[in-house]
Amino acid sequence: MLSTPTPAALLPLGNAAQPGLRALAVAIGNEVSKGLIDLWRGKLASFLELVLFALLFLVINFAQGRGAFHGVQEAPLLLGFVGYIFFHMQTNRLFWGLLGEMQSGTLEQRYLSPMPSWVLTMGFVAASVVEAALTALLLYLLIDLVAPVTIPLHWAAVLPLLLLVVGSVGYSLILGGLTLRFKRLEILKEMFQIGVLIFGGVLIPLDRMPSWMAAIARLLPLTPGVEALRQTLLDGVSLVSLATGGTLLWLVGSAVAYLLLGIAIFRWFGRLAKRDGALGQY
Repeated sequence: MLSTPTPAALLPLGNAAQPGLRALAVAIGNEVSKGLIDLWRGKLASFLELVLFALLFLVINFAQGRGAFHGVQEAPLLLGFVGYIFFHMQTNRLFWGLLGEMQSGTLEQRYLSPMPSWVLTMGFVAASVVEAALTALLLYLLIDLVAPVTIPLHWAAVLPLLLLVVGSVGYSLILGGLTLRFKRLEILKEMFQIGVLIFGGVLIPLDRMPSWMAAIARLLPLTPGVEALRQTLLDGVSLVSLATGGTLLWLVGSAVAYLLLGIAIFRWFGRLAKRDGALGQY
């Protein structure tokens, strides 16, 4: 009698074999390489997207300056805008990547592979971070060609920058987990990203926002990192001062909370989709 192949829904939730450091590095490197190859293949579309983002920044700056470009307001706006573009691109890469694998039927392979699925997910996340970082850097350079903005570099900004990435990854994992379960969340994703752009302190610093809007902004994943970057890079505030004023605690707490919540939701909904055999359905 022929045996029936075991569906992904009936496989164990985890693989017994744990990868070594080399296998982990290779798996993550493969995902990053695949993502960069895809980015290069769509280089024309990516370039046009960068041009549109740059034009949007210039329009916003022009409107805030009431018909003129003002250097004083450009630096805070540019930091917020580039941070938002990183958040936007990193979330999009993970979201659309998951949907693409669902539609092509390759998502189940992550759970059928001898490599634990969490390793491949780490590679997927790393690829989204690298691609988004390159996009944000290129956008900054493109804007700087048109409207030169001087942003001093300080070592104190490294920690807020890393925590901004952590918060963005946490949110994208939350969205990714929901996508594994409910599939069609494009409208919800776009609505939330527009909400972050409007309420997240991207265009206007928190101290210039109405109190009710600032309260909403403090709950969003991008706001703490952007505010800390503005303080460290533009105001020269040290990490000690950030810690004393409570900004660093807010930043660390927000980033860790989003990351832990993202991991929990992604694992939980991944298990449910695997149990129900819905990983390859769209």
